[in-house]
Amino acid sequence: MRKLVMSLTLVLATTLPALAALPPQYQRRAELTAVLNVATETLGIGNIIDAIELTGPDVYAVRSGSCTLTVRIVDAAKEHAPGWVGPREFEAVPDPLAC
Repeated sequence: MRKLVMSLTLVLATTLPALAALPPQYQRRAELTAVLNVATETLGIGNIIDAIELTGPDVYAVRSGSCTLTVRIVDAAKEHAPGWVGPREFEAVPDPLAC
């Protein structure tokens, strides 16, 4: 019985959620979701997004017809304890729309 309790405690302790950096494919998905949300808000419902292109580090170009919207990924300034490890905290910030 004691071994069972110890085993269950060990299993539960190792299955708790951990905050760590996201793998690259999930980080990119989070960035694209943020870019898509900001572009949809900026362009409005009347403009269909034709393409989203990564044009530089943390810079995306969103094209809709003859208009282009540049969206930048900017790190969010948040205070954390020393040694904190977790996913990147960022915001998607749109530049002025160029048509």
